[in-house]
Amino acid sequence: MDEGVTAVRRRFPARVLAIDDLAGRSEEFRDICRDFAEAQSELAKWEGSTEPKREERRREYGELVAGLAKEIEDVLDRASVLPLHRPVPRSPS
Repeated sequence: MDEGVTAVRRRFPARVLAIDDLAGRSEEFRDICRDFAEAQSELAKWEGSTEPKREERRREYGELVAGLAKEIEDVLDRASVLPLHRPVPRSPS
């Protein structure tokens, strides 16, 4: 399984089925998942850093992780909503 999808599954365990379904059919969703995993990895790196810019980078990556998590939630919400279609009017016979 894709590392990014695995990271998203860990973040949203109640939505694993929807994540797997969407990841199976959307390259764009898989890309967002990869970005999320990479941002989480960078955040973890900066949280353990002693570099002078630690707090600035930690804050930046924390905001990026939160923003990507929200984007993923929104995509999952849209994917789980079934659109209602109006019946197509029939032409008179």
